[in-house]
Amino acid sequence: MFPIALDLTKIPILLIGKGEAFERRHKQLLEYGATKLSLSNNQQPATSNYDDAVIVMIAGLSRHESEQLSTSARAAGKLINVEDMNDLCDFYFTANVKRGDLVIAVSTGGASPTLSRKIRDYIAGIFDAQWENRVVEIADFRKKLKAEGKTIPEVMVACEKLLAEKGWLK
Repeated sequence: MFPIALDLTKIPILLIGKGEAFERRHKQLLEYGATKLSLSNNQQPATSNYDDAVIVMIAGLSRHESEQLSTSARAAGKLINVEDMNDLCDFYFTANVKRGDLVIAVSTGGASPTLSRKIRDYIAGIFDAQWENRVVEIADFRKKLKAEGKTIPEVMVACEKLLAEKGWLK
């Protein structure tokens, strides 16, 4: 598995499914900023929505329905995620700690979502709510340095120094 961060404001996503799993995934996508999101809760997506999607997510459907949809979507060149059916997935979701722009992702490559969640909860205790403001502070600091004409290596050194002075990562 190769971890990446996706800008969900730029990627067309089709979410297919029903029930609690469908609603949970829908809520999660909105929380992470998905703006090009199409929904289909009748298991047969409209062709125009399907064709526009780059990613197809399936949640709350039977194994048989999920296999059919994932096979046809993959044949059309789509990236597929089927909740709780790892063998049908092209990618897995991570367990995240989100503090503003800081996102720390934990993954076991689908092997144990429970372990991922437990590690995420542990990390969340270390990186508490104050980290949202810390990220804003260091981002503003970087912008200021870049506006002053500092080079990327100079910015990196200055940020390392700021982190050491603040003691945030002791």
